[in-house]
Amino acid sequence: MNYLTIVRGKLKGSQQEAQMAHDATVETLSAMTRPMGAVGHKAHLNPQNPSEFMAIDRWNNLEGLQKFMGDPKVAEAFGALFEGMPDISVWAESDWASF
Repeated sequence: MNYLTIVRGKLKGSQQEAQMAHDATVETLSAMTRPMGAVGHKAHLNPQNPSEFMAIDRWNNLEGLQKFMGDPKVAEAFGALFEGMPDISVWAESDWASF
């Protein structure tokens, strides 16, 4: 079964500063997450307010996802990227009809 994490928050600094911080964080953390079951990361910005950020991450196992989210390095990275802690939710893929 696949899982998704949805991370939503308000970015710190300018859009350029936020992108640099995000990209550096992804580069650092992806080396850690891939062996744990992460299979993708996609970042999105609100077109009406580009400081509003949402990321969707795909995982192939819940245990790796939970271990990653519990790591203090993740909280530290989020603290550098967001104003306050972002909203994080976890979703399980269903076998419902999709397109």
